Amino acid sequence: MDNDSGITSLLMENLQSEGYDVTSVGQAEEALILPLDTFQLVISEVVLPGEIDGLELLERMKEDRMTQHVPLMFCTVRDGERDIIAGLNAGADDYIIKPFSLREFMARIRSVLRRHRNFAPAATQRTIEYRTLILNIDSRTLIIDGETLALSPTEFSILTLLMRSRNKLFPREDIFSSTWPNEEMTNPRLVDVNISRLRKKLGSYGQHIVNRSGLGYGFMDSI
Repeated sequence: MDNDSGITSLLMENLQSEGYDVTSVGQAEEALILPLDTFQLVISEVVLPGEIDGLELLERMKEDRMTQHVPLMFCTVRDGERDIIAGLNAGADDYIIKPFSLREFMARIRSVLRRHRNFAPAATQRTIEYRTLILNIDSRTLIIDGETLALSPTEFSILTLLMRSRNKLFPREDIFSSTWPNEEMTNPRLVDVNISRLRKKLGSYGQHIVNRSGLGYGFMDSI
């Protein structure tokens, strides 16, 4: 995506010669109506005609669960240090300044694609969702309000168990045997401690993990 037709044509020819399908648009508004979740890579100028510039395009892609996995590279005339830092901090996978070496640019495209090769689109991954909470079983990640939160393997296993059967209560013994298979439960408090940590990490969603005396823990829709 670039308002310089010469650069756009040059890149399209080289990418097509390497076997890529290429779609070209002149404005971010046009890009946002495309099925970007199916794209391997987006290349954009920071300075674009229209109301949305390249940085806002990137921001919108990262906010959308369907496109947040799609890598974006900036190819731009903006060469100031602040511009480069702003672009990379916004989540750009690379930042290339015009004019550029075509051979280097193609090499950097291949590098970005290699890094993302094993990252499947969100639509093909198994997820458990509740409001703005998304638990991705395949990548073992938790996203809340668009932000990825770090969970330990134990916390992830417990949350997966509870969210797979929301509104069901699990005794400590069941949670332990699911989380620590083939181990003897010598310390029942181990479940309590991990759930306490998990609640804190979940923020406002933590209150949905309830403990009913004599019945166990569960992730409840109504609290």
